[in-house]
Amino acid sequence: MARRTSPAPELVAFGRVLRRARRERDLSQEALAQRAGLAPKHVSEIERGNREPRLTTITRLAGGLGLGGGELLALLDEHTAAAATDSA
Repeated sequence: MARRTSPAPELVAFGRVLRRARRERDLSQEALAQRAGLAPKHVSEIERGNREPRLTTITRLAGGLGLGGGELLALLDEHTAAAATDSA
């Protein structure tokens, strides 16, 4: 039987940021996927940290959220900085 490994912390953090941004815009995973030209399952996998998105996927997700790719990554930086402050 294959052993499951935990997702990388960076992927989990990105997934949390993506989910929060999607929910703040009152979008379902299906709606975001349609706007970004992705499969809803792919969005779900990214949000759970089970998929490592390519740069093109990140920019498509950002566009679906009405953000630039850099803005979505800036949200990730803010999340990471806040988590580091909380654990200090």
